Amino acid sequence: MDIATSAGQDLENAVRRELMDAGFTVEPSLMSADGGLGVWHDPTRGVVVTWGTSADQLVRHATIRSAVLLALRTVLVEAGHQVREDFNGLELVVTS
Repeated sequence: MDIATSAGQDLENAVRRELMDAGFTVEPSLMSADGGLGVWHDPTRGVVVTWGTSADQLVRHATIRSAVLLALRTVLVEAGHQVREDFNGLELVVTS
């Protein structure tokens, strides 16, 4: 196994564990279900975290989406991770 791949998987596992310990539902697959989180390792960016909701709910509940992303960011930063937003705030990317 490649060292970079292993490090990425270790980071993904750590992110999943931190979010589950904080009470979030982390989906086992890449795609998030309604209200759950998608978490996966992207070798070119880092560990990607998305919050799943339908497109019409995304528009109607922008304030809720902002609050969820703020909560996610807070949990991850307090756990010592570096986090940035991507795709106009629809994804959080954890780089360490």
